[in-house]
Amino acid sequence: MNRSMTALRVLLVSLCVTATASPVEYVRTVTAARNLTVEEARALEERLAADAKDQGIRSQLVIYHHRHGFGDPSSRAAHTGHVLWLIRHAPEAGILGTPYGQIDAYSDAEGYIAGKDAWASHLQREPTNLKFLGHAASFYSPFQDRDMLIETLEKVHLLDPGNPVWPMQLGHLYLRDTASAARASTRIHSPDGLERRSVDQTALAHRALEYLRRAHELAGSDPMRVFLLDGLAEAAFRAGQYGDARTYAEAMLTAPPKSTSRNDESHIHKANIVLGRLALVEDDVANAKHHLLAAGRVSGAPTLGSFGPNMRLAKDLLERGERDVVLEYFELCANFWSSDKLEDWAALVRGGRTPDFGANLVY
Repeated sequence: MNRSMTALRVLLVSLCVTATASPVEYVRTVTAARNLTVEEARALEERLAADAKDQGIRSQLVIYHHRHGFGDPSSRAAHTGHVLWLIRHAPEAGILGTPYGQIDAYSDAEGYIAGKDAWASHLQREPTNLKFLGHAASFYSPFQDRDMLIETLEKVHLLDPGNPVWPMQLGHLYLRDTASAARASTRIHSPDGLERRSVDQTALAHRALEYLRRAHELAGSDPMRVFLLDGLAEAAFRAGQYGDARTYAEAMLTAPPKSTSRNDESHIHKANIVLGRLALVEDDVANAKHHLLAAGRVSGAPTLGSFGPNMRLAKDLLERGERDVVLEYFELCANFWSSDKLEDWAALVRGGRTPDFGANLVY
């Protein structure tokens, strides 16, 4: 029921800005709800049956069933039921502005359509309600309803121009589109025989960079400004603005610590990937190899441990025949990512082949 890693991180920051709960309170609430026992969840369901309007209890159950809904159809159905009740009867509820308030358009198409219709009804009645617009944008699938999502985010950004959350979400949405286009498209050859990037990819990258810069300018808190550097560095690189990409990546390495050092490690990893790719733009293979190993030497972070390391720079170096350093990178990544993929990829590289890194070219 979740979206991509980027969407999850963006919406998590969004909640901390738009909801009444502080980031610490939010994390505490989510952790408690995710760790409910079956008996505790059942007791909450019984309390909710006696008082259907208790948003606090219903929000806890939304989080609990979101966690268990992947492998349990009954929990998935319960999650959908609670989310739809909140959309219809309490559309201002803070949980609806988070990933937990989403209904997956693929695994539960009927529930997703019902939720979308409910949001349409609210917005028809109150088309300029900022909270409704923001929550609806959190609900819409970027895969099923991309145009509707962009239209909604642009509208709420126009109505609430001083809020950095909206351009941040738009920037990351366009950045995701850029990455998807880069993976799906083939190279375009110009009349002089040189390979050129797709104009569409470049345009998407410029849009992403435009919105992320706007969000960075509007962000008044250091945590959000630091969070945005990741997307800024990637968008600037994809847009061909290499000087800015370097500035943003280096800022990631020198930024003040965030909530935990493990989250900082993810920034260090990604900064080195960008700096290594910039080195290859200048044909500095030695420096690119240095940054690849630096990216692998991080101690790990929640996102790195779940989704794995970025393989974009590794792929670029493999295309230049640098197999040994990539194999060393795999060994370093094994310290924080326990996946059989690393061994499979290593076997292919030893055989002189370049693996299909899939989504790890984007993470």
